Amino acid sequence: MESALPPHCLNLDRQALVNRTPLPELAPVLLHSSSVPSEEEKSCVENAIQETKTTLAALDDEIAHLRSSLALLESRREDTERHLAKQEAVLSSLRRIPPEILGEIFLYACAESTISWPRHSHPVNSEIPVTNEIPWQLGAVCSDWRTVLHSLPKLWSTIHLNVASAHIAQGVTTIELTKRVHRFIETCLMRSGSEPLTFTLKYVATPAKSPEEDEARELTCSVLATLVEVSERWANVTLELEDLFSFHAILAPARERVPNLHTLYLCSLGQSATTPRPWHAIDAFVVAPRLANLTLIHISHPTDHLRLPWHQLRSLRSKGSNFHEGEFTRLLQQAHSLEEFRTEDERVLDLAVTSTNSNTSNTNNSAVYLPSLRSLVITNKGSYISRIFQLITVPSLTHLSIHSRTAYSADHTVSMLRRSQCSLQLQSLTLESSRDLEVVWEENYGIVCLLAEVKGVEECVLKVSKAADEIIPRLTVRRGMGAAPQRSPVIPSSHTGSGMMGLMGGAYGMSQVSTKVSGQGTVLLPNLRSFSLEDSFCESAGELKEMLQSRIVTGGSDASTGNGSSPGIAQLSKVHLKLSRPAPPSYSELDLLKDLAKEKSVQMDILV
Repeated sequence: MESALPPHCLNLDRQALVNRTPLPELAPVLLHSSSVPSEEEKSCVENAIQETKTTLAALDDEIAHLRSSLALLESRREDTERHLAKQEAVLSSLRRIPPEILGEIFLYACAESTISWPRHSHPVNSEIPVTNEIPWQLGAVCSDWRTVLHSLPKLWSTIHLNVASAHIAQGVTTIELTKRVHRFIETCLMRSGSEPLTFTLKYVATPAKSPEEDEARELTCSVLATLVEVSERWANVTLELEDLFSFHAILAPARERVPNLHTLYLCSLGQSATTPRPWHAIDAFVVAPRLANLTLIHISHPTDHLRLPWHQLRSLRSKGSNFHEGEFTRLLQQAHSLEEFRTEDERVLDLAVTSTNSNTSNTNNSAVYLPSLRSLVITNKGSYISRIFQLITVPSLTHLSIHSRTAYSADHTVSMLRRSQCSLQLQSLTLESSRDLEVVWEENYGIVCLLAEVKGVEECVLKVSKAADEIIPRLTVRRGMGAAPQRSPVIPSSHTGSGMMGLMGGAYGMSQVSTKVSGQGTVLLPNLRSFSLEDSFCESAGELKEMLQSRIVTGGSDASTGNGSSPGIAQLSKVHLKLSRPAPPSYSELDLLKDLAKEKSVQMDILV
């Protein structure tokens, strides 16, 4: 750059150029006028311009040189930082953590992780962490950590296998795919040692048949056969298989070889709607001395096609299963030791037989007696819910949850509670109505009758519509109300009719519930401490505010006056509200009428 400088600048010091060397100045008359410079002045200006450009070029050159030096220094600094980190790592306190303590830390970090196949890589731009990647990420830190991870049997004893054509890598042969999955299973089995196994095997076929689909099913059979070989270690087993009963022959060798099996989840998808053949019955779990928890999803006639130790079950969940008439009752009779029972969306064809002894005037019901049942969750149509309550007697019930998909009638629920004599000991009640606005009044009336029955409830969750119309006012604590247990006389214990009109008993029943439930007497839910309300059609919160105030004030003070007390009424300690108000109505038809009125100069006011 310096060799290109003009002669009068050859001896300029480079550092002088950089260090604010004075730039050539022009005469003020040339800068502040529009006069044309003379030849001599023109030559002077050109020399000044050239000198300024030379200085600018020297500055650019020095800036580039400094930037290059800065980049080299920054690179050198990064290398030095990495070198320093390696040196400091030698003195890191992590090196002094015993492997067994480090293993406990890893187990805590991987508590929500599952060793899965196929392994899904972490999305590069995803903000949601993939928990199943945590074990692999920890193992990539260093060889010592990897060794500790491999020595944790508990971590490798929980595996998830999802075999489906959609998850099979394209271009991979069946032989290679089989080798990969078996290598994965063998690795998990080896590293898990003798730890009880928890595994999930999922196979869902695609709607259209394809060669890949046949490969997926063949691979599923191979995987299941490998797992059956170590069935003595099964503790928690989940099988979500397309047409579950078609795998009965592969499961057969596990018969009488599942001594540690505690939890079993069986789900049959796809062709499960068709009834399995009698010879397709699964008997692999007929002898399972520790089996206590069972989940059945879309199982056709379970008591016919599943050989299980029903009598020792403590928890049972059944969803979308098909039952013969009388089979639901038979299932409950066989599972008489249940402590928790959940049934969802199942056609219950059974009817309880009620007979009256003419000599003693006693009513006998064929309801199944479940002496240990504490938790009952029912999700179904209203008619099936009524049938289920007719079929059971549960004297130890403490938790009841009802979700009705169609109009709900409380009469059989109340009858079951009275028959079981568990109204006062019931502690938790969850009730979700159909929210059908055509029957909302009848549903809410039935809910009030149910609340009048369950005096011991401490936690109540209601998911209803228009609760302010019927339900909320009846829960308000008013001055002079007491908490003495008192059953509502509205619903007779021997009532067997269906529908809310039969429940009400005409005008007389209506007057009684108005007097007994909402009058100055016994308050509903005197032990209520936790209240949750989801109202999808809440037009006003005035009644709700009054009710909550009356329950929050210590001793159940009158919300309207702020004084007075109702002894024996529990104070609310937890409230959850989720309210929504219907959108205002829209009448697009009236827009044309408004335009016509404006055109004809007619005054028109429409309030919506």
